[in-house]
Amino acid sequence: MILKNKRTRETLNITLPEFKTRFAKELKRAFESYKRTELAKPYFKIKNVDESDFYFDLQWNFNHHACCDWYIVTLI
Repeated sequence: MILKNKRTRETLNITLPEFKTRFAKELKRAFESYKRTELAKPYFKIKNVDESDFYFDLQWNFNHHACCDWYIVTLI
């Protein structure tokens, strides 16, 4: 995957395991934000939100929920 820093324009090309290790704190924050957002939506049944839902669209979820200087440009 390719990540870019919003401030410095630095680019990283790393694998998913490296991403999970290096951005563990940001991933946790993004998942918690994603979970709050999903549970706040009106559903007729209680919806279980798990990490597989988050990782299904990792690029959008990380970029919109992490509040981080880094964003995912593309998943390879």
